[in-house]
Amino acid sequence: TDVNDLVIDNIAKNIVLNDVSEVACVAKLDFYEQTGNNESGKWIEGFTFEDRDPVEVILAADIICQPSDAVAAAKTIYDALVPTTGRAYVVCADSEHRFGIEIFQEECERVGLEVTTTNVADMSEDLLSDCHSTSGYVDGMNLTFYEVQKK
Repeated sequence: TDVNDLVIDNIAKNIVLNDVSEVACVAKLDFYEQTGNNESGKWIEGFTFEDRDPVEVILAADIICQPSDAVAAAKTIYDALVPTTGRAYVVCADSEHRFGIEIFQEECERVGLEVTTTNVADMSEDLLSDCHSTSGYVDGMNLTFYEVQKK
């Protein structure tokens, strides 16, 4: 998901290129349209503004650039995840490079999510070496991996 139509087009192409159409789909989603109070899991789709069913897995990277993004991302994850079994996996740089990330875990917990964090460097040195070829990564950037679950 994304709110940007160009990104959505790229996601759709990647789903086809990676032959995962049976388990993945593309949808428009605006963090700022989500309520953060859908306990059973429903989120507002950005094309039709209709409620969508919750999902088992959310993958997200570099989604927080200001404190309001952390609040909106936490609400979105809460709304979009299937209770108990659903998981969100989020990777983001630290607050030296991404403003607002310092409140993300607190905002997740505030809306009723459980969060486990791991420093990406502790997961695998190869992961960080691969980051050098990605857009936005700079030397010295500390990345945190967040595993998020609805209680």
